[in-house]
Amino acid sequence: MEHKKKLRKFNIPVFIPHEGCPHDCVFCSQRKITGVQSSVTPKMADELISAAVKTLPDVERNVEVAYFGGSFTGIDLDIQEEFLKTADKYREYIDGIRLSTRPDYINREVMELLSKYGVSEIELGVQSSDDGVLALNKRGHDFEDVIKAVRLIREYDIGYGLQMMIGMYGSTSDKDIKTAEDIISLKPKTSRIYPTVTIAGTELEKLYRDGKYEPYSIGEAVEVAAEILKKFRSAGVDVIRIGLHAGEDLQADGNIVAGPFHPAFGELVESELMRREIEKKIIEANARDCEFVVSVPSDMVSKAVGHGKRNKKYFYEKYGIRLKTVVEK
Repeated sequence: MEHKKKLRKFNIPVFIPHEGCPHDCVFCSQRKITGVQSSVTPKMADELISAAVKTLPDVERNVEVAYFGGSFTGIDLDIQEEFLKTADKYREYIDGIRLSTRPDYINREVMELLSKYGVSEIELGVQSSDDGVLALNKRGHDFEDVIKAVRLIREYDIGYGLQMMIGMYGSTSDKDIKTAEDIISLKPKTSRIYPTVTIAGTELEKLYRDGKYEPYSIGEAVEVAAEILKKFRSAGVDVIRIGLHAGEDLQADGNIVAGPFHPAFGELVESELMRREIEKKIIEANARDCEFVVSVPSDMVSKAVGHGKRNKKYFYEKYGIRLKTVVEK
């Protein structure tokens, strides 16, 4: 049987902070999250893309220009088209255009434009499927808007991803997991899992300081995200990011007030899933006070050991197990 060689994926990210979005969600500070403090013009995007394509390695690849950071389809249609034309100029080097936007900013006129320029994937910021949580966080849309947007995107045969957040104001672990299940029911191609972090200068900071909002701890966020990741993978949803981008602006002194921010959050979540799998094997084997050998793929060794050897420490302290990993042949 002939196997298709897997292409290496590359994104050329162009961050357009808060453009096109009149809403100020209680947790939102896009410029600090993306590290971009000023508006990005189509000319600036052209310069970014031009520089990026020159650095692409000479390998079999799939390359997309990715317009992230704001609500792309909320921008004036003429400006949207300028950004799309800019990316389209580089078709010799790229395979598609992806963008992020709000579910209530998808309509037929927008979809006609995106389809015209061969947009390959649209990522919708769903955040929660609980209308009460969406209202408390001043999202300005409900979950029905997500359903309608997905239905319309499907008509144009464009791929779509559904992003979610855990630990939002007014949410719970049960509501977060229900959101994941509701997202799965819409059969997205991809998803992203973001923990809610309290950033200085946001309304969420005031809620936190007034004692009205209690964020997840790192441990709680990792447990919930691991459960959601497991569900997504079982359903065939490709999770393309877990955790916030660790930009310099976000990590600057005083920017993060509270919440489960960790630069290796995704690694912690992957390690948690591996810990659960290994622990199940230990219990089945009734192993105690011994060396326990697990065979894992080469790219999963660090996750089995755990970030900072957390898993090894956990098994030794709980079971007296000295965990040893060997690479699968």
